[in-house]
Amino acid sequence: MVKDELQRFIQYNEVYKNLCGDLVGNFHFNESTVAAFTRCGTSTATTFLSHNFTRVFGYPRKLFIEGDLQFLLKHLHPDDLAAFILFAETSTLNASPWNETKENAVHEHCCRIKHFNGKWMWIKQKVIVLSVTPDRHIDIALLLFDDCTDAKQAQLNQHASLVEKNRKNSKLLDLLAPVSIAQTKREKLRFTLEAPASLTPREKEIIQLVSQGASSKEIAAKLFISTHTVESHRKHILHKLRVKNAPQMVCQSVMSSVE
Repeated sequence: MVKDELQRFIQYNEVYKNLCGDLVGNFHFNESTVAAFTRCGTSTATTFLSHNFTRVFGYPRKLFIEGDLQFLLKHLHPDDLAAFILFAETSTLNASPWNETKENAVHEHCCRIKHFNGKWMWIKQKVIVLSVTPDRHIDIALLLFDDCTDAKQAQLNQHASLVEKNRKNSKLLDLLAPVSIAQTKREKLRFTLEAPASLTPREKEIIQLVSQGASSKEIAAKLFISTHTVESHRKHILHKLRVKNAPQMVCQSVMSSVE
């Protein structure tokens, strides 16, 4: 469990034990909560990242550990980038007063992040300031990421339903309709262009055999096709899943199947 993993890290790291105390006990964690300790002061670094990161986001943990803020910026939805930057700027400018409120210093931001499979996830990010620099900016922070895609989509659907229901009785809603509908069409088109193409039954068969460690020659013999055909299928699979090699192919396929 993420909470236990986080508490073990704190227990064996004196710096974080002094900073956190019993703070972790004040938060709710579920199996999809990703936790991280990050430094944001004179240098940036991720000192802890829960092991469920890959299961939730699909990417190898080292990409976030090595990239930190750059990883988030790279995978943020373009329409959410400006709001995220404003949140980050506000966080560092208000770091000192936030830090002084201790367990009440939970500041949230919701944005879309691209999953490894190409789909957009709504993520609620919590920032808890643990220490500040001499210049009163964020030094060490605890970050909590929760997948809120289903809740956010339900909220958006409810909003759209209410708008449609009341449009004929509101001149303002009626005037906004063309812009709103155009935006929805753009979002659907973007999703269509970015979503990976579906795999054929034969391609799924090949991925299954690759995951079992079978070579192209062994796959060809088992499926009664030529090695050249197997290699052709593998190239098509890599292209469809937008990955570069067999391990990524298998990982992407597994992550897609559990969603």
